[in-house]
Amino acid sequence: MNEKLQSLLKIKTTEKNQESNPLLFDLKDEEQADALLKLFETGKISRVVDNYSEQVGELALIKDPTLILKKKENATVGEGELSDGNWIYYPWRQTLVHAVNQDDYEMVRLSRNDNFISSTQQAEIKKKIIAVAGLNVGNSGTVCMAQEGFNHLKLADLDILALSNLNRFRAGLPEVEVDKTTITARQIYEINPYINLDIYHDGIKPENIDQFLLEPKVDLLIEEIDNLKLKIALRQRARELKIPVLMVTGNGSNIIIDVERYDEDNTKPLLNGYLKEEVIDRINNVGPTTDFREKMALMRDFMGGEFLVKELRESFDRVGIDLAGIPQLAEATFLRGASLAYFARKILITKDVPSGRYKLELDGIKKIG
Repeated sequence: MNEKLQSLLKIKTTEKNQESNPLLFDLKDEEQADALLKLFETGKISRVVDNYSEQVGELALIKDPTLILKKKENATVGEGELSDGNWIYYPWRQTLVHAVNQDDYEMVRLSRNDNFISSTQQAEIKKKIIAVAGLNVGNSGTVCMAQEGFNHLKLADLDILALSNLNRFRAGLPEVEVDKTTITARQIYEINPYINLDIYHDGIKPENIDQFLLEPKVDLLIEEIDNLKLKIALRQRARELKIPVLMVTGNGSNIIIDVERYDEDNTKPLLNGYLKEEVIDRINNVGPTTDFREKMALMRDFMGGEFLVKELRESFDRVGIDLAGIPQLAEATFLRGASLAYFARKILITKDVPSGRYKLELDGIKKIG
């Protein structure tokens, strides 16, 4: 092998940059125009995307759908100047994109929700604040919620993406060893550059639970972390604050949904009583000397082994023997993400989901014709 190539290949450029915020420029503002020019001059922009006229054309159709029945060329092509709207710079892509302003962007992007989500409901969705602790399944859930119009999300996770995550996490090989918070935030900002994200790169700890839930106060907590003590602590604090909690668990090709409506009744037991008091006591007694097999048993018992499919239930005993981790499938992960968005909307907007444990089973699909 060529020595120069060999030396270059040995250079590891693991990404430690957690930059995940796009930069917005209004070219009618002279200072912002100058700042954008500097990005060009310093070689930080390698690609420019400008389909502004198509966006304006779509906006015209949405404001007046009768244009669909008229000549297509008049209905779908808009006009615009380079200084119109906003220019959005995505530093992780070195890409600059021209977009209509925030109100018009939201009108166009969310227009295909119409008739499934009313305009009144869409306006309410925009106001809600959702905290998501854990971005394994939380990744697909937050992306789905952002796509449906939720406009203020708090993202918390301390893990980086591992190669073994790629059987279910919506990312690619170039992103291995990048923080899951960073990956998720970038994906969401590329869907909606105007969204409000609060990012907790170091995850949830006992000392920042109140900040996570109260600054500002959230309308819903989605709990998807692995740390059992923190799973309990988050619920206990959410119950005190009358914040509803939502958790979706993979169960082979199926999922289990837990809804805790502490906003309606904050005297309910954790996980509606499915989490037994003796399991809570065992979890709270976990320490540095706790046996690995006991930790695996607690992970199983947190949900209740009787609710799990046989393969998953048996897997907890096989980790460290012939399994390197608890198995999870992409099909269940994406189903969990969609379910998080669905239940979040139902809890916060239509408010017709009572506390309880629900199940959604792909294994139960039946032919009807």
